[in-house]
Amino acid sequence: MKILVLNPNTSDMVTEKIKQAVLKVAAQDVDVVVEKIEHGPEVLESYYDEALATPYTIKKVKEANEKGFDAVIIAAFCDPGIEALKEISDIPVYGTEECAFSAALLLGNKFSILTEKKHKESVKLQHVRKLGLESRCSGVRALGMGVVEIGEDEQKVKQRGIELSRRMIEEDNAEVIIMGCASMAGYSQELEKTLGVPILDPVTVTYKMVEGLTALGVKHSKIGLFAKPAEQKWI
Repeated sequence: MKILVLNPNTSDMVTEKIKQAVLKVAAQDVDVVVEKIEHGPEVLESYYDEALATPYTIKKVKEANEKGFDAVIIAAFCDPGIEALKEISDIPVYGTEECAFSAALLLGNKFSILTEKKHKESVKLQHVRKLGLESRCSGVRALGMGVVEIGEDEQKVKQRGIELSRRMIEEDNAEVIIMGCASMAGYSQELEKTLGVPILDPVTVTYKMVEGLTALGVKHSKIGLFAKPAEQKWI
């Protein structure tokens, strides 16, 4: 089994955090490759950033199909271009946001999302609405930190994360917390031990889900939502 874990930004720091988190949980008999896109934004903090990164992400997914990978994980908690990636790929492509949401539904009545900057609260709520999960999401709270700062200041993230997660549990009735940023990879265990509820690291949760589904030979349906795009004439 060969799985590509793709960071759809150009940050070496975020890529290394993703790699370390995945290698801790990967089965020994799986060939795991962790890469970043070749060009694009250093981090993804807006829809604009995602739009700029998507063409390079598409290129990498096409290459993964050609190189014999069995599955691809898009390791950013915004799933940039995920529908298009599934359309053009013959192998399964999974986003960490969609997988973390799916896992959270199995673990408690309602989940909350810990995100980066204040404006991302609205963005994440829009993602929840898009997937029809409003009744299962108790809210989003922001650390007030950017992606790079989150990756570099572990203690600050954990301190603020514990404070905000307590509020989400006590005030918002959350039963599961999702750490909504790939640069938070590796931070979940201490928060879970302190708070006593499931704290999901989307990178590792997604990886283990994909490892299992790939072993079962599960693939996306290609007859409807993710049907192969028709050939277009380019001008």
